[in-house]
Amino acid sequence: MATPARERELAPARAHPAGVAALALAAPVVLVVGALLAEAAQPPGAYDAVGQTVSTLAGRAATDRWIMAGALALVGVLYLLVAAGLRGVPRAARAVLGLGGAAVVVAALAAQPAHGSSTVHMAATVTGAVTFVLWPIPLVADRRLDPVLRRGSLVAVVAMLALLGWLCAQAWTDGASLGAAERALLLGEMVWPLVVTARVARVPPATAVAVLGPVVFVVGVLAAQAAQPGPDPLDQSLSALSGHAATSRWIMTGTLVLVGALTVLTALALRPRVPPAAWRLLAAGGAFLVVTGLSPQPVGGYSAVHMVAGGLAWAAYTTWPLGLVASPAVDRRLRVASAVATGVLVVLVAWFAVQLVTTGTWYGLSERIVVLAQAVWPVVVAAHVSGWSRSRVRSRGEDH
Repeated sequence: MATPARERELAPARAHPAGVAALALAAPVVLVVGALLAEAAQPPGAYDAVGQTVSTLAGRAATDRWIMAGALALVGVLYLLVAAGLRGVPRAARAVLGLGGAAVVVAALAAQPAHGSSTVHMAATVTGAVTFVLWPIPLVADRRLDPVLRRGSLVAVVAMLALLGWLCAQAWTDGASLGAAERALLLGEMVWPLVVTARVARVPPATAVAVLGPVVFVVGVLAAQAAQPGPDPLDQSLSALSGHAATSRWIMTGTLVLVGALTVLTALALRPRVPPAAWRLLAAGGAFLVVTGLSPQPVGGYSAVHMVAGGLAWAAYTTWPLGLVASPAVDRRLRVASAVATGVLVVLVAWFAVQLVTTGTWYGLSERIVVLAQAVWPVVVAAHVSGWSRSRVRSRGEDH
């Protein structure tokens, strides 16, 4: 029979679980954005992301090493906060996760010297890598937890052990893919904290998928810009970044396709909860965005399919909230907010159109702001119609 202390330990999270899930989501974003910015700061040809580690970017020999060092330190702090705020898992799991976060902070502060290696940095790096692999084991062992979470935790441990084995093999053999192996492990280790915190916070599938859209967009754009040799990537449109003339165009192409696919999935998840006109328009916008990404602009010319599909995608993303406005069955607050959102999107599209016609200096920036704004409203609607935000308020109210 469980003791009261044990029951409290295994009780559903009460201390702002949505905020803890947001922190877990922010960690991989900070890492990826920090790595991309740090790589872009290095002189041409001085750094190889496939063969070199992120420790090199934070080391004393790196240009603007504070970017990667700061990103790593922030990631560690985020996981310390996640471990402190997560209350729906055994205490041992939280302790191991917190130890991993602390190790990341130490690794960031103990930079590798220009020549040789730092013992403190290496010890902290190894500790962090191992603890992030092991922290789900208490979840597997605890029979009081949801069986789905226990089985998933076991799969996560096995997958991370495989990635850790790959990294060790690359390190011991001086492999050419050391950097790729390290990045795969880092990102792999960040998946399960996000899954667990989202499950504890009871984030609905529609909201979870919708949130990924703007996150993928921001990371993809930064990665595509970092790959370009031009001095000011903001002068380039997203079409230019995915066109045949772009360096590593697959980054922006993949981003457009993935964001479009996530939009379609979001629309399908919203289907039972919003008017048909709304979810169909949203799904059409996502489908047209996929076509846009798969029909790149040629070198020195234009693709009619790309231009038409892109225009239709923008129209659908901008007008789909009107399907909510026009339906009396939709909550009045959401109808009013959707009308305001449509007005804001129309203004932003008009700003971009002016920049496009006049070849304005804000052309690339205005396009990015429009697309990001279009990706945000599905998140708001998904959270609202799923009742997730209201259930969070009720949960907090029950605690008082």
